[in-house]
Amino acid sequence: MWFRIKLFHPVIFLMVLLVVSGLIGVSGADRLPSTVSETQQITIDTQIDAIATVDVGTKMDWQTVRNGSTTDTSIGKGEIISTVVYVDSVLSNGGDISVVKNIGFDSSNMMRDKMYNLESEKVMTYAGSSGSHLVGAESLILDVRGNYTSNTSESVACVFSDTNLIHNPMFENVVEAQSDVLNLNKGQISTKAEVRAVGSSISTSAGMNYQIAVTPDSNSHEDYANGIVKTNFAGDIMEARDKKPSGSKKDAYVNDWKKPAATNKWRDSTEVNGNISSIQKAFNYKSGLKL
Repeated sequence: MWFRIKLFHPVIFLMVLLVVSGLIGVSGADRLPSTVSETQQITIDTQIDAIATVDVGTKMDWQTVRNGSTTDTSIGKGEIISTVVYVDSVLSNGGDISVVKNIGFDSSNMMRDKMYNLESEKVMTYAGSSGSHLVGAESLILDVRGNYTSNTSESVACVFSDTNLIHNPMFENVVEAQSDVLNLNKGQISTKAEVRAVGSSISTSAGMNYQIAVTPDSNSHEDYANGIVKTNFAGDIMEARDKKPSGSKKDAYVNDWKKPAATNKWRDSTEVNGNISSIQKAFNYKSGLKL
């Protein structure tokens, strides 16, 4: 998937980087869930230049489930679960607007960390007139629960696994990136969203990247963009570890099978209201297995 748009005008740069990794012995299990047999590829290109009211929206809800359901309390043999939700909307009640947006989606397995199942890039300029303004919102959610693989030589289990079974690495990772633009009177907005949720190799990590830049319109010779800009990045991470039973004792998991080895809850939020010379935020997330 190729895109023409790049983020620019980096005056203020803030990056939130989170890497979550588990350490166990060498294993042959998938860290990410693998895709189902039927895959899809979708591309959507949008270009708008208008002095008009505009209402543009995109929504995708992608869920991968095999031999089970997302309401199960445990992950069974052959069951894989991942969910990606992407929503983007732009609404104006008049004014001069220009939008270029490219979306690419591929539900097949990603082979390396530089490949993504979903990629979206957008550049938008707006100048209100006669009291008109623009509102917009973009959000990306990644919820990955992993892929069951039985291996009695390992002692790592999923929090959602059966009490008397040992599984290769399991996890519950929920990560979210969101931006909102409210009552924008003038300015230029650039965003980029990427997410990776399925892979066929243990070396392929779950991943999410999100970038937003808000600046004056470079063609208008204005000193400021004007409006309200909000961003919110959040994560709720849970990694499970289980005690390895000794001998034929099968009740070793009774007290410990639901105990996670690590939990990580975090949130980053920003709000700017008024005349804006530059805002840029970049969020990168990767969760992989360290061998």
